[in-house]
Amino acid sequence: MEEEKVKKIVIQVLETSLELQLKALRQIQGEEDEPLIIRPKKGKRRQSLVDLSIQILTETGRPMHVNDIVKLLLETHGRVTDRDTISSALGKKARQGILVRQVAKATFELVEKNDNQQ
Repeated sequence: MEEEKVKKIVIQVLETSLELQLKALRQIQGEEDEPLIIRPKKGKRRQSLVDLSIQILTETGRPMHVNDIVKLLLETHGRVTDRDTISSALGKKARQGILVRQVAKATFELVEKNDNQQ
């Protein structure tokens, strides 16, 4: 991951942490009614892990094991997760018959649009 991306993520985490600490201090002082001023986030909303996994499956164009998806999530998007979380989320989508299907144990592929419309 690029050094600038890492710096940006660390700064965002620190900023959020400090805002929450300030809110907690105000509540302790009895200023509970003081609303927390949250600045609008710049840019796009953060994509979910399922969205990013679907993006990875689309880009590769082939079935992938959950371990490979987790590895690519970290390498390409800087998102850290464990295999159980992704496996559970994608498994749920597969059982619902949307977005992905399970082709082997912990291995998923995209559902073709033609398959999904029937």
